[in-house]
Amino acid sequence: MKIKTFFLAVGFSVLAAKSIWAQHQNPNAELMAQLEQRLAQSDSEARQLTGEPKELWLLRKLKIEETIDRVKVGQSVDPKEIDMVLKGQVE
Repeated sequence: MKIKTFFLAVGFSVLAAKSIWAQHQNPNAELMAQLEQRLAQSDSEARQLTGEPKELWLLRKLKIEETIDRVKVGQSVDPKEIDMVLKGQVE
């Protein structure tokens, strides 16, 4: 009886831990959706331009891609940097 109770307790602990972990991952989903949308906009804009304006949009696109990659791997990203990317003020 003690063994069954032990395994039951361990099972509930694992399920609770998974639930908590999933909740911590969820806030990034909204941020990632916003960054992906901004990336698509930059890509669309860059395709329509030529010359120096196109180069600026390609640099913006690169900065957005770098930010997305850093968020995906869990690196810390300065909130000011994310705000700049989302507002299109990438330098």
